[in-house]
Amino acid sequence: MRPATTGRLEKVAGPVLVADTPAVAPIAVEVTAENLPALDINASLLFIHAGTTEGVLARTWVQRMCNNTQVRLVQFHENAVEQVQRHQPQAVLIHFDPSSIDAATQLVAQLQIASPHLPRVAIGHIKHPQCVLAALRSGVQDFLDVDGPMQTAQKTVRELIERVPSTQPENASAPLTAILSARAGLGSSLLASHLAWYLQEGLSAAGQTAGEEALDGLLIDLGSPNGDCSLYLNTSSEFTFLDAVNNLRRFDRRLASSGLARHSSGLRTLILPRQSGLLREVSYADVDALIQRLRQYFRHVIADLGAVTTTHLAMRVALRASQIWVVCDQSIASVVSTSELLKNLDELQIERTRLHLIVSRHDEDLALSSAQIAEQLQLPLLATIPDRRTPLTQAVNQGQLLPSLQRREPYVQAINKLSHMLLRQHHSELAPGPTASPRGFARFLPRLARG
Repeated sequence: MRPATTGRLEKVAGPVLVADTPAVAPIAVEVTAENLPALDINASLLFIHAGTTEGVLARTWVQRMCNNTQVRLVQFHENAVEQVQRHQPQAVLIHFDPSSIDAATQLVAQLQIASPHLPRVAIGHIKHPQCVLAALRSGVQDFLDVDGPMQTAQKTVRELIERVPSTQPENASAPLTAILSARAGLGSSLLASHLAWYLQEGLSAAGQTAGEEALDGLLIDLGSPNGDCSLYLNTSSEFTFLDAVNNLRRFDRRLASSGLARHSSGLRTLILPRQSGLLREVSYADVDALIQRLRQYFRHVIADLGAVTTTHLAMRVALRASQIWVVCDQSIASVVSTSELLKNLDELQIERTRLHLIVSRHDEDLALSSAQIAEQLQLPLLATIPDRRTPLTQAVNQGQLLPSLQRREPYVQAINKLSHMLLRQHHSELAPGPTASPRGFARFLPRLARG
């Protein structure tokens, strides 16, 4: 790979001399947005810089080079990795100048992990060889010289984007369902454990892929106290969320299969370390990268975020979630706390369209109904879970969950309907047909469909 500086160096801000026939004198042509060809790609780009004087000049050059193409401008300190994942550009242009080499190099390394298929292009002056060398060593696909031909830069960007595979693996963006509550003790961990288990039954009902064990469901336990979901599922593992973050560079599908705790159903679990204080050293970029990696290896991810009012890690995962289920019960204290939680989510700019309400431990004898709670919180009511603490406690004390085959158990019926809904929304290809195996969850999908 070499910098995209082929041909004669020319100042893009000044006139460009164009050779003509000997009978005609050279004509000075100004390279402007009017006469520069469009980039001619249906794409959006992200340009990331340090905000220095050179960065501002490079920004102007990028905008002219990307004529008729949408370019978003971000500075390094604005959590560039999050901006990339939020806006999903077709390519990222990163400014390398002598004052921002370290920041640019670190960003490229983070993007390699978080978005390995995304083209990464360095922007800078070839007259700064230390910038060119640092950029190419960091892992960018090419280096664009702002003193070089703009048409050459256009060609380079276009080719890099066109080289990206049009189709990604089917599980490259597996659904992530996050379950959270504003207060402890509302049953969100039990809900997440049952949901992940029943969903695993539905995902595995289609059988194993030929020659390879399917990684169907994953339950990430980020609630407090640590490890409640593992306790409910009667699983244990020494490999924690922190271990996964610290091993990002070698965290592949094989490690996801062998390193994570495995329930007898095939469900994998990933828990917090016993010393949760160690997570303070984990960067947001590494959390984002791990979540993206897990969504590449599993068909569906359930995340139990517990009571997240003070848990920044859980909030980070919530930002990445496809949908967020907010658990609340019928107490006034729970409703008030949930209202405050929703304000925190609004501050994080989490769209309300991703939020749904689950009223847990519902008692029909209490005056405050699920519909009234939903109206008060201004959230769509997704489900009402009946209060079944006695049978749930008895099952947990015996080291198991309520079996999905207990069809008459109200709690089982409620969770099964949620599992069925997730299968319909995200895994329609796995819906049982006439020849589908009757085992597990597939046996009673038709019954649930009838209501």
